[in-house]
Amino acid sequence: MGEMRIKRSVLMVLVGVLLVTNIITLVWSRSSGVSGAPEVVATVGGESVTREDWLYSLEQKHGKEELKALINQQVIDHLAKKYDISVSDKEVEQEYYFIQSVYNAYDEEILEDEDSLKAQIKSELLLEELLTRDVQVPEKELKSFYDQNEHLYSISKMYKLKQLKAADQSEAEQALEELEAGSDFEALAMERSNDEQSAHLGGDIGYVPLDGDFLSSKAAEEIESLSPGEWTKPIQQDSEYVIYYVDDVLKERHFSFKDVKSQIRRQIALEQVETPLQPESFWDEVEVDWFYGKQK
Repeated sequence: MGEMRIKRSVLMVLVGVLLVTNIITLVWSRSSGVSGAPEVVATVGGESVTREDWLYSLEQKHGKEELKALINQQVIDHLAKKYDISVSDKEVEQEYYFIQSVYNAYDEEILEDEDSLKAQIKSELLLEELLTRDVQVPEKELKSFYDQNEHLYSISKMYKLKQLKAADQSEAEQALEELEAGSDFEALAMERSNDEQSAHLGGDIGYVPLDGDFLSSKAAEEIESLSPGEWTKPIQQDSEYVIYYVDDVLKERHFSFKDVKSQIRRQIALEQVETPLQPESFWDEVEVDWFYGKQK
């Protein structure tokens, strides 16, 4: 499970880069076609900040990373066509499900942009397939790995929770009254929750299994009876009281050998490949020439 979590962590870092890319692309696209006098996007003490100033600053700070991201995506797409390599929607969905199951809100990772994340998952899987296309792994070895690690491919039922912690029962009851009167849980948690880690996230604590160590037996029992959009009564936890809100539920799933066979093949094959797991490894093959000169 440790290796799987590391892989998901690396992927989420890539998602962060992708989101920055999307922001810069949006700004550039909105600026296309602008002519005449420079567009003013802000004024400070009577002095103007133009869109050109803004875009230049973005290019200086993020331009190289943005251009590299665009190139790398084209490199992967080009070679996938060249070698007739593809990744099914089912594989992408499975990887997305695994990411959801280990999502921890305290890491401030982003799952909301589902389409962008799935696009990045697909790119990573295509890259892995490209790097391992010449590696042969016997079926017997794949099945043996699965049999020894089958527990990794069973996901318990998970609840995506938000929490609001109160110092005492009186404060908790007051918060509950506000919720029942129509207050938004996220806004209320940001305003009232005593938990510093989750309060600024609107109480979000990510996906949690009911049979883990995080929840008390009483909390687990109450949460299990709820549907998304519902919350518990205040539950005593040590000297505090907690209200839990169910944001989403992941059903329990078990992936068969057939389901994860390709994933296992890539995992074993990557251990036999010395080439770094990055698209830049193929730049020479596709003859990339870019603004920043030769890739080191």
